[in-house]
Amino acid sequence: MTWARLTRSPVVWALGDQVLVSASNFVLTLVVARHVSLSAFSAYGLAITLVWFVSAMHRAYLTQPMAIAAVGEAPAELGERLKAVLLLQVLGWPLVIGLFALVAWRYLPSQGVALAAAVFTAAFLLQETMRRVLFVQGRMQRVSALDALAYGGQLVAILAVGMAAGGEAPLEAVLLVGALPFAASAAWAYAGLPAEARAVPWPAPAALQRAAASHWAESRWVCFSQVFMFGSFMLVPFQIAEWGKPLWVAQYNAAASILNGLNVIRQALGNHLPIEAARRFKAGGMPAMQRYLAQSASLIMLLAAAIVAVLVGLGPELVGWLFGARFAEAAAVLPHAAVGPLVGMLSLVSQAGGLVIRQTEQIFWSYVAGTVVSFALAPWLIPAFGLLGAVWVSNIGVLVPTLWHLLAFHRQVGAMRQEQHA
Repeated sequence: MTWARLTRSPVVWALGDQVLVSASNFVLTLVVARHVSLSAFSAYGLAITLVWFVSAMHRAYLTQPMAIAAVGEAPAELGERLKAVLLLQVLGWPLVIGLFALVAWRYLPSQGVALAAAVFTAAFLLQETMRRVLFVQGRMQRVSALDALAYGGQLVAILAVGMAAGGEAPLEAVLLVGALPFAASAAWAYAGLPAEARAVPWPAPAALQRAAASHWAESRWVCFSQVFMFGSFMLVPFQIAEWGKPLWVAQYNAAASILNGLNVIRQALGNHLPIEAARRFKAGGMPAMQRYLAQSASLIMLLAAAIVAVLVGLGPELVGWLFGARFAEAAAVLPHAAVGPLVGMLSLVSQAGGLVIRQTEQIFWSYVAGTVVSFALAPWLIPAFGLLGAVWVSNIGVLVPTLWHLLAFHRQVGAMRQEQHA
C-alpha cells in the first residue's frame, strides 16, 4: 500500500483519531489526578463512569441506529435523520440531570458536582453525535480536526484551571470548563454540514414521535444491553465505593488509565465495525460479512495483545512516574487488570455482526448473565481481597458476556445460513 493510499484509508484515520482521543483522555487523567485532591479524584472517577453510561445509552438508542441507516443516504435525508436525533437528544437532557442528581445523593460530594457533570455530558454528546455523522460520510480528516478541538481544548482548559488553583482545583470547575470545547466542536461540525442537510426543517412532533419509535424498535435490545453491560463490569467504581474504601476508586482509575491504550482499538473499531460490516453484508451477504469479521477478530487480538504486553511490562514504572507514590496500589494490580479488556475485545466483532443482522437480544442476555455474576461476587471479593478483588469482579464481568455472545452469535449465523440453503 502506497503512502497516499494509506493516508486516505478510513481505517487508518479512524485508528489515528482514536489514538488522539485516547491519548488526550490519558493525559487528562494525569492532569486531573495531579490538580485535585485524592478524594476529588475518586469522585471524578465516579462522575466520569456515569458520563460513559449516559454516552453508551445515547450511542445505542440514537447515534448507532442513525449511522447504520444513513449509509448511502443523500444529504437531505441525512439532515432529516440528524435533526430528529439532535432534538430527541435535547429532550432527554432533563433525564440526564435527574440521573446525576440521584447518584450524587449517595456517591458524589455535592449536587454542584452532579450539575457540572450533567452539563459536561450534554456538550460531550452533542459533539459525539456530530462526529458520528462525519463517520457515516467518510470524512475522517474532519473528525480528527473536530476531536483535536474538543479533546485538546478540554485538556488545555482543565490544565489552566488546575494551575490557577495551585493543585486543589474545584471539581465543578474542572467539569464545566471541560464542556466548552466540546460544545464549540459540535457547533463547528454542524456548520460544516452540506447546505442541503442544514436546510432541512426540524421535525414536527408527529415525525419526531415516529423517529423515536423507529430508533427504539431498532435498538431496544442494545439499550437494555447497555444497562446490564454497566452492571456487568463498568459499575465497579461504584461497587468499590459501596463495598470497599472510596479512595480505592482513585487507585482503580489510575490502573484503568494505564490500560487506556486498549481503547485505541476498542473505540476506533466500535465506531467502524458496525458500519463496515453493514456494507459488506449489503454487498456480499452473510459470507462476506463473516470473512470481514473473522479478519477483524484476528487483527484485534494481535494488536490488543501487543498493547497489553507493552503496558503491563512498563506499568509499575509508568504508575510511579505519571501518578506518583500515592498510587502505588494501582501498580500492584495492573497485570490482573489487563486480563478482562484483552479478552473482551472479541465482543466487538460479534456485537457488530449482531447489529447488522438485527439479532441483538443475545447482547442483552449476555450482559444480564455478567451482571448477575458481578453483583453476586462484588460483596464477597471486594471486602475479602480489596482492590485486587475489585479488579477480578471487573474481569469476570467482561469474560462472562464475551463468551456468551460469541457462542450465541455463532449459533445465529449458522441458523441463518441453514435457512438460506433450505
